[in-house]
Amino acid sequence: MRRFFRGRFADAERGAVLVITTMLFTAFLGIVAIVIDLGALRANARVDQSVADFAALAAGSGLADNNPTQACQDAVGYINTNANLPSVINKTTFCSTMGGSMCTGGAGLATPSTTVGRYTVSILYPVPASEIVDSHVTTGARVNDGLPCQRLRVTISSTQDTHFAAAIGRPSLSATRAATVRPWPVGIQKAPALWLLDPTGCTPLGVSGGSQVSVGTTAVPGIVSIDSNGTTCTGGQKTVTSSGAGTKVQAVPLTGTDHGRIQLYALPPNATVCSGFACDQADITGGRLVPQPQAVGVRATRSRVDDVFNCHSTYPSFHGIPIYSNCNPATTPPYIDNLKAAIGTSGAPAGYQQWTTGHSCNVASGTASVSGNWWINCPNFRVGNGTNVEFKNGNVVFDGNIVMTGGTLKFNTNNATANLPAGCVPPAVVTPCIGSASAAAAFVYLRAGDLDITGGVITVNHAMVYAKVGYVKINSSPPVWNAPTEGPFAYLALWCDMPSTSNSTNKFSMAGGAGVQLSGAFFTPEADPLGLAGGGTWGQQNAQFISYRLAVSGGGTLSLSPDPDKAVKTPTLAGSLIR
Repeated sequence: MRRFFRGRFADAERGAVLVITTMLFTAFLGIVAIVIDLGALRANARVDQSVADFAALAAGSGLADNNPTQACQDAVGYINTNANLPSVINKTTFCSTMGGSMCTGGAGLATPSTTVGRYTVSILYPVPASEIVDSHVTTGARVNDGLPCQRLRVTISSTQDTHFAAAIGRPSLSATRAATVRPWPVGIQKAPALWLLDPTGCTPLGVSGGSQVSVGTTAVPGIVSIDSNGTTCTGGQKTVTSSGAGTKVQAVPLTGTDHGRIQLYALPPNATVCSGFACDQADITGGRLVPQPQAVGVRATRSRVDDVFNCHSTYPSFHGIPIYSNCNPATTPPYIDNLKAAIGTSGAPAGYQQWTTGHSCNVASGTASVSGNWWINCPNFRVGNGTNVEFKNGNVVFDGNIVMTGGTLKFNTNNATANLPAGCVPPAVVTPCIGSASAAAAFVYLRAGDLDITGGVITVNHAMVYAKVGYVKINSSPPVWNAPTEGPFAYLALWCDMPSTSNSTNKFSMAGGAGVQLSGAFFTPEADPLGLAGGGTWGQQNAQFISYRLAVSGGGTLSLSPDPDKAVKTPTLAGSLIR
């Protein structure tokens, strides 16, 4: 009996083992099936991630050019070529909503999306910070994340049928991969001697009347940069012209790996000759424009000047063209705006002497040589023949026009203080020290009015001139105008905030010829144009002109070569993945 029950139990145990083994084997097969399908999914996801990465990078150039529609089309073009789509995506139709985003005058986000076969392709622009929070960073953001309007994201989702997992109720699996790009400065930055900002019109740079302009030296390559795409040019207009017998524009050196360049945004990519509204090939063959201009894929824009001297996280559009910040206000303060706030909108700045207490607004004759900081509360501050006015060693604020018909007017020409206090120079300074000046740094602030010089000689010695609402015209003897060499405005000779609504010809001009001496950046973003005129040889000027348009005439010879270590440089931008 004992033997009988032992046999029955043994048979039962063997049956249970078989059932358990079968169940475990089935589960094992299920796991293996899922692993195989997941492995295939991961392999496809790696391919999708690569396509998303390179599609986002392809969008970088258009994004750097503030053209999200082009950025979108470039990304879709890459996907069409490199993803295994059953049919191509119509990139024009797909990207048609990009221009309606909050970054281009519309509202909200641009979110085009489409499904082709097993792929869903989506674009997001701009990319809010909440969309790219990085859990590995304390604040959730990285230093180079930029701003929403600087970011574009490409997302690729794909679904694939399973081979084995369908047996356990999973007929398909899906994965989503994304890449976010923003423009980022790359390579060697260049300092254009002539930098013209007109985004669409003609003619940003015109040289005529036998004038000759040469930018660069054998040691420092010369750069001419013109932002206009020529879309509003008419007839035979070009974005750059060099017309008339004896006229010449050249960027030297003409040979070598690092030669001079004339960069035209209006030229098509990879163009080797002039076409369209960019330039006239006859100017090149005639030797009036040298070397052959080359296409440049992104605009220089005014943003780089703002980044250096008036950094903000966002900037208003410039004549309809969005411009983006590539600076950090936490480390580069908005010096121009902080200066305006420190000076105030009316009355004498703290510690400034009032001119009309003891001095006439109409300095008719004689000599006035004064020290310290001054507030010139004159509707018109006039200097005429036989008059010599010298502000020897301080900062000066004007609340009216400066009108010169003769005599001399000098700023910061006899300053015994060698350097600004340590707290008044970067990186320590946030608000420019309006009570301090040195032989190397001062400022002349035109709170209201124009600088209108039709006679006499003006000398600005290591001082920055800020014109809040007026224009700057020097149609007299050649000026001597040198920018500060220290402080927050180092290398900035002139900053003019005259609004675009005040645009008109002949408001901005500077006479040259023998005896002129210029250094630093002359920033006149609304000058239409800034006219440089005067015969004779100007000599080598350590200056750069950054203007809406520029016209050179009068038959003189002008040579420009900005200091490569101090001048404002155009950013060379390329797409950089940040997520």
